[in-house]
Amino acid sequence: MPSSQDHRDRTEATRLVIAAAIAIVLLIVIVGGGIYFVMGLGDSDPFSAGLGLKNAAIVAFGVSLAVILVMAVVSGGDAIFGELPFTIAGFLIFFVIFWLMIAWIF
Repeated sequence: MPSSQDHRDRTEATRLVIAAAIAIVLLIVIVGGGIYFVMGLGDSDPFSAGLGLKNAAIVAFGVSLAVILVMAVVSGGDAIFGELPFTIAGFLIFFVIFWLMIAWIF
């Protein structure tokens, strides 16, 4: 008869497989979208004016907030209270990187 530890191990392994499958599907979708637009199949002009710093800051804030929240949830909530200065510093670093990259690329 399987023990409770075996049941927990199976549950954890199932979660990891599901997470890996979702990550692979997202990677395939992102790469496919990139190939679609790089090859010129989309109707957009790759050399158009773009977003600019102001609109890129808005998008970067949302992306950074989502990334930090996912990291806080995955860590079990410890990053929210125990490591708040590191969480805030990580948010600011993500924000600056995403902001400048979005403004540069788009």
